[in-house]
Amino acid sequence: MNRLAVGWFVLDQTGSALLTTVSYTVQSAPGILVAPFGGALADRLQRKFLLALTAGVECGVAVGLAFVAVDRIESVWPVVLLVGLTGCANTLKTPATQTLIPDTVGPGEGMNGIAIYSVGIRGVGVVGALSGGILLESHGPVIVFSAAAALFGIATIGFSRIQVAAKVSDSESVRNSVFQDTVEGLQTLIRLTTVRSLLVLALLIEILCFSFRSVLPVVAKNRLDLDESGLGALTAMGGFGSLLGALALVALTEYAHKGRMLIVVAGIYGLGVLSLGASSEVWLSFAVITCVGLAAAIFDALQWGLLQENVPDEMRGRAVGGWVFAVGFGWIGQLTLGAISDAYGVQWALGLNGGLAVLVAIGAYVTGRALKEA
Repeated sequence: MNRLAVGWFVLDQTGSALLTTVSYTVQSAPGILVAPFGGALADRLQRKFLLALTAGVECGVAVGLAFVAVDRIESVWPVVLLVGLTGCANTLKTPATQTLIPDTVGPGEGMNGIAIYSVGIRGVGVVGALSGGILLESHGPVIVFSAAAALFGIATIGFSRIQVAAKVSDSESVRNSVFQDTVEGLQTLIRLTTVRSLLVLALLIEILCFSFRSVLPVVAKNRLDLDESGLGALTAMGGFGSLLGALALVALTEYAHKGRMLIVVAGIYGLGVLSLGASSEVWLSFAVITCVGLAAAIFDALQWGLLQENVPDEMRGRAVGGWVFAVGFGWIGQLTLGAISDAYGVQWALGLNGGLAVLVAIGAYVTGRALKEA
């Protein structure tokens, strides 16, 4: 709900595809600087309290966005600043969330737990997109931001009450500082061939494919001539596809060649983004974005599971922190999409990114032996 409202609000206020993508960029860019430390903190501290802290920050950001919307501030920069705070919070949230799942279900069931978690968040995403779009059209952004603030507030309380075994740090982590843990984690991630390949692929696909979300308001308004509820429905279809992908992954958790599956899914994802740019029909775009969402969900969950399976247990937080660092470079794709969309049209921007993603997948399959064997 919050993300959908931010994108539409900025596009409605400025009419600029580039500034709309900037509002997405500042949510991922902080990961470049903060994420490795977030991973180290997730390996040292109580993860549920890190989650409660980040939900509290997001609650405050949503309240701030509601005030900006009430005043109809013409400048986009207050929105950028507030969303940037969310980006900083996410660099703590993602490592804490992903490593808390094996803590809860047990390391041997980590991939199953991540797949089921993915089903949950994708299902909620469908409901959030539909209800957010309807609320945005009928009552405006203030109500959407206020509802999001209330839900983040509930989440703050809920996270603090999660029951898990006490987090016990190993003696090495106790002796080391957070900075030393961070440096050690980065060195280890670079040294492990499979992990390094996973992170490089994550970086490239984040830039080329996941960045499509930043121009979805532009696709809806300028390409498909949809209103706010139409954007909500388009986003919800992507969420529905993600839900189908997460459910499919639950059934495939015992599949042995997950690395190869990851590469193939990356190629399908690229084809989907290319097709989304080429489509000018509403019904076709809804079908395509369902496939795009399916590929995105499988790609994300496979990465999370493979990363944690290929590092020592005491480094799982830093492994996910490394992933957040890699996907933090997604701002490159978002700004590029915005600039090309303003200059030549969103269809050309998505077509270029999707085509490059297909080439990346082909290259990974041809050269990525360690990844294929993961």
